[in-house]
Amino acid sequence: MDRKPKQLHDALKSQLALVRRLLLSRGRSGRKNVDELIQEGFLRLCRYQQERQIAVRDPVAFLVDVVEKVHIEHVRRAVLTQRIFSDRQLEDADYMDAGSSPEQNAEAQELIERIERTLSAGNPRTREIFLLHRFDGMRYSEIAERLGISTQAVTNHIAKALLLIDNELLRE
Repeated sequence: MDRKPKQLHDALKSQLALVRRLLLSRGRSGRKNVDELIQEGFLRLCRYQQERQIAVRDPVAFLVDVVEKVHIEHVRRAVLTQRIFSDRQLEDADYMDAGSSPEQNAEAQELIERIERTLSAGNPRTREIFLLHRFDGMRYSEIAERLGISTQAVTNHIAKALLLIDNELLRE
């Protein structure tokens, strides 16, 4: 085994328990998905190093940072999905990033509301398929099988949803 991958492996292995405890103590995730977050973070670390063809100076710090960002992405996706599927309003704190400015938070909220209105005004099936793909991460073939439609129909619904959203965003 090459020395650098061995060093990376040893450093990450020694920090894995720390990363798990950190995420759990911050309420960042439950025990069942903390390993998925760490795995996704590690995958992004590897991709980053491959794309840039350079080693990350501090891979442990990079991994912790990436895992935090992956978790935030998951939370935002879940909250947006809940908002779109629910009639009740969520508290601002549920979907606002603490590191964002009030202006950024207001813009994000306005954008979410515009997308919600646009998707709600369209075909309910298009909305459902778009959310299954974009927020639940389902592949077109999985959606087609689940809903009993063709993969081409799924493709058409996704394209229609994206066109609706794009047209709404271009109206600014």
